[in-house]
Formats: sequence, structure tokens, C-alpha cells
Amino acid sequence: MTLDPLAEDLKFYAAAERRIWRFQLAIGIAGAITAGWLAGGAGAAGFAVGAALSSLSFAWLKQSIDALADKAVGAETRQMRRKRRLLVAKFAGRYGLIGLAVYVILKHTHWDVRALLAGLFLFVAAVLAEICFEIVEGLVSNQDGT
Repeated sequence: MTLDPLAEDLKFYAAAERRIWRFQLAIGIAGAITAGWLAGGAGAAGFAVGAALSSLSFAWLKQSIDALADKAVGAETRQMRRKRRLLVAKFAGRYGLIGLAVYVILKHTHWDVRALLAGLFLFVAAVLAEICFEIVEGLVSNQDGT
């Protein structure tokens, strides 16, 4: 018995999203440790802030896209309509927040800005890790015949 194709797609994307969050956590911890080893506490702090901003940006982007999708299919509720301005502010404000963080770090700390910029790529690294996971899973399932 097969499920509805839409249900299968939703299940697939939900699993991918969970893995992306886990990859972000693992890569963030490994990156902060590596940055600390290479550039000391200033590097670890810079990477950690960049990674946190990257994860926050992903969360806000996801909230905005989910709300847009709900509106597109007519599933928007009254509560969602009231929060629309906040979602738009989050969607646009994530870049302002990143710019503000870079400014504050450059102006008021001795943290390593290169580590901060590397941390900002955390989401990209997590998505690439998910792509690799899907490729390997596809290859393994093809070999097994499933």
C-alpha cells in the first residue's frame, strides 16, 4: 500500500529538514572547536556567532516560506495574518542583523572576522552535507535493490 504522493513528499522534506538542523549543530560545534584551535578564543567566538546567525537566518527564512506557502494554498489563518508583518521583518531583517553583528564585532571586539564569515556559511555546509547524505543513501538503496 502506497501513501499519497503529497504525504510522501512532506515526509521526505521533514526528514531532510531535521537532518539539516542536526548537520548545522554538528558542523557548528566542529567548526567552533577548529576555529578555536586555529585562532584561539577569538576565532571560536567569531565562528560561534556566525554559526548562530546562520541558524537563526535559516529558521526565519523557513518561517517566512512556510507562511508564504500557506497563503498561496489558502491555508492562512487569522493568527498568521496578524503575524505577517513580523514575518516580513524577520525575512528582510536577517541580513540587517548579520550586518549589525559584523559591524559590532569589527568595531568593538577582537574576535576573528574571518571565523565569523566562515560561521555564516554554516547553513550552506549543512545543505551540502544533506545533499551528500541523499546521494549516498540513493546509491546504497540502488545497490540493495530497494
